[in-house]
Amino acid sequence: MSEARVILIANDVVPGMGLAVAAPGLRAYGLGIGLRAHGCEVLTVVDQAPLRSLRPAGGLPALPEETVVLEGDAIGEFVAARAPAVVVITNSNQFDRLRLVPGLHLVLDLFAPKMLELACNPTREDQARALEVVRERKLRALASAAACIVNGAKKVPYLVGWLLAAGRDPAAVPLEVVPLGVPARSRTPRSEGAGLRFLVAGYLQGWSRPGPWLDVLTSRLDPPRTTLDLLLPRHWGRRRPPEEVDPLDEVAARPGVIRHDAMPYEAYLDLVSRSDVAVDLFARTLEREYAMITRTVIALCCGVPVIHPPFT
Repeated sequence: MSEARVILIANDVVPGMGLAVAAPGLRAYGLGIGLRAHGCEVLTVVDQAPLRSLRPAGGLPALPEETVVLEGDAIGEFVAARAPAVVVITNSNQFDRLRLVPGLHLVLDLFAPKMLELACNPTREDQARALEVVRERKLRALASAAACIVNGAKKVPYLVGWLLAAGRDPAAVPLEVVPLGVPARSRTPRSEGAGLRFLVAGYLQGWSRPGPWLDVLTSRLDPPRTTLDLLLPRHWGRRRPPEEVDPLDEVAARPGVIRHDAMPYEAYLDLVSRSDVAVDLFARTLEREYAMITRTVIALCCGVPVIHPPFT
């Protein structure tokens, strides 16, 4: 084991906690696996806030090795006490909680194009103010970063533009392309004569909504020859108001559609590995062009082919 100490601050819960997991948690999880494989000593810090939505009754779930859960206000002191170390944050979400003491080196991971998410989200009533807040925090984080990583080569020019806006010389800031990665998993063997199982999964996002393609797919199902597993809940941090109509109710009622609620990550992998084809389609927006679509990566890592647009 090398003496390189890395602290990953996750913006969501991570696999191994027996809970549903979203893209930010998978990003921290994958980075941890990769860094440990390179001999680094890695500690993952999970913010307590997402647990309140996932476990309303309170209490901590099982924790993976080298993982701690902290209240947000405690993260800064906890990390500062472990200098010298490298601290990795996903986007700028956790930046204002850090205390960048001597010996603590910040690596900023531009994982999701957060400004584009906000700009492409018509459901945000506070869109203008939210864009201003994220932009200002992002520039401060870039001004303090010792290095940056992005999860795809397409994001390199995007990052360069942000570095210039932050007053940094892009040539002087170490930059690495680190794709999203999760461990591979074997597909579940198909039984003889089984019908073709399609899968549409993930969680609903204000900036990426199901379009006419979902109606086309469900109208052509022919159970039991072809069926669709549909898992598109809202993210658990954004509960649907009781008076709001679920846009997927009509689709879920069609023959051959099997609807699923959010489930623990390990159960989700089982569902994916039993599928024959994953469908991951969405309208073209600037946000979708720069996003790395996590559910497609999961499907491919489970050996499941994906129908996917060419522009992302």
